[in-house]
Amino acid sequence: MNTNRLFFRKRTKELINEMLTYSKEEQMLFFGFSTKEQLTYKLKRIEEALSKENVNYQIFDLVEKKNKIVIGSCGFHNWIKNHERSEIGYEIHKQYQNQGYMSEAIKKVINYGFQEMNLNRIEALIDPMNENSIRIVTKNGFKQEGILRGHYKNNNEFENSIMYSLLKSDYDFN
Repeated sequence: MNTNRLFFRKRTKELINEMLTYSKEEQMLFFGFSTKEQLTYKLKRIEEALSKENVNYQIFDLVEKKNKIVIGSCGFHNWIKNHERSEIGYEIHKQYQNQGYMSEAIKKVINYGFQEMNLNRIEALIDPMNENSIRIVTKNGFKQEGILRGHYKNNNEFENSIMYSLLKSDYDFN
């Protein structure tokens, strides 16, 4: 998958397992990180994801074509195939925020979810304080469904999430 400015590198289990054999410096380049703290956090999340059985995901690393570096990721996790739904997730490195990269990426990923993964429903669970994320999903047709109280544990504190969803029947594929 490509856009004008991005190449989407499919993150497979094989690719992750290979990456885990790299040096820390090579792993930082793989993810486009500038600090070891970022890498440590990402590796912890990957370890958690790989340890869960029957959890399906489809994540893409966003590679900027111009500089050939990873600037973020976008894709699906908590994919429940028999119910044809998944949760979308995305992140972009700070220096690339507010430049339209995620708006460019999320459209392609939503299309991929509906057309290639045969999803009927895409969910986004968002921190109520994350205005940029809320703007991205609402701009792409997601509808707010409600607040999930005490849904997410962050630094030993339970936080709320806002549930947004997008149905295939509501999506404009143009």
